[in-house]
Amino acid sequence: MPESIRSNESRPPAVQGLPLHTRSLTVAVWRSTASTWHARGDVIDLRKNGFVPSSYDLQPSGIIHMMSIDLELDLETLEIDAMKVDQPFVAIEPSEATRGECCRDPAPRLLELTGERLDADFARKLGLQFGGALGCSHLLTLFQLMASTVPRAVELERTREAREGTQHDLAQRFFRRSVFVDGHAHSPELTDVAVQLADTQTRPIASDARMTDRLALSHEVKTFASVDRKRFTLERLEVRERERSSENVGSTQWTDHAALVAPLMGARIIPGMAGRVFKLMGGDPRLRPVLDNLLMFAPGFIQIMAALMDEYFEQREKAEDPTRTQKPAVANLGGNADACYMWRRDGPLSKSWATGDAEPSPRSTS
Repeated sequence: MPESIRSNESRPPAVQGLPLHTRSLTVAVWRSTASTWHARGDVIDLRKNGFVPSSYDLQPSGIIHMMSIDLELDLETLEIDAMKVDQPFVAIEPSEATRGECCRDPAPRLLELTGERLDADFARKLGLQFGGALGCSHLLTLFQLMASTVPRAVELERTREAREGTQHDLAQRFFRRSVFVDGHAHSPELTDVAVQLADTQTRPIASDARMTDRLALSHEVKTFASVDRKRFTLERLEVRERERSSENVGSTQWTDHAALVAPLMGARIIPGMAGRVFKLMGGDPRLRPVLDNLLMFAPGFIQIMAALMDEYFEQREKAEDPTRTQKPAVANLGGNADACYMWRRDGPLSKSWATGDAEPSPRSTS
């Protein structure tokens, strides 16, 4: 990590306001056989406020999305030997309004990536195979995170094994990445967002050792931001990072990345945040955890905005002509045609929206 961005910051700042939404993404890695790694990724969206009118029902607060991807990977090449996709909770189930379609329909396209390797070119292949109208944006976000996480986890474990001369038992998790995106209604003008990424790597230890001795690495990145709710621009952005091990778990200070992320201030969250983040730090492998943290900001922010539908209902109630009420801001953010399979340009939901047969609803929650 460049010395120019080190500081003695003790604690990250905080967010405040009414809790709106939490997105949880986790990736766990273990050795499943003598010749394969196993990686499991999960995404859960938990709405904490309000409700959203969907294509066929009211979508209340609670779990909106719950999806997982399991991968069996070649030990040496990280080629995908087998893949399983599960979606127990989706935003849009089959109905008359969807003509029997639902969010699970694109998943078979993801399985066609079996045989590919998690290498530097995989993200491009994933986007071509499953991006936009071809897939599900939530599974896409999860798989993008897995594609970045698994090679890092495997490299860290190989390095540790070579240095310490020990190996985990089969099926014993040695690495987990957790990402949490939390949104809060700070004020009528601002939405506060926190993105917390934590990589935890463990090591085998003797039965009489302290449990904290299992900690080989704890790498955390915490982002705290305030977003203008009308312009969707970053009005505050603070990023902190620290690395710890069992030897310094109680003494490591945070690193302040204020100078690094300063060019993002005042920019819109959507569109284009991912491109700006890659331009800032995509070429520096030491900053990859910071990059991965910030890449989760925009997809999580879209989900957060869906928990602010009360403002739309209030505007509609006050309007002399409710049909002319401005549609919810989240629809402008994530509801573009071809944003995902369910909202593809020629799909039943897009057609009903275009003809006015459906009440405006945040398409981005699909």
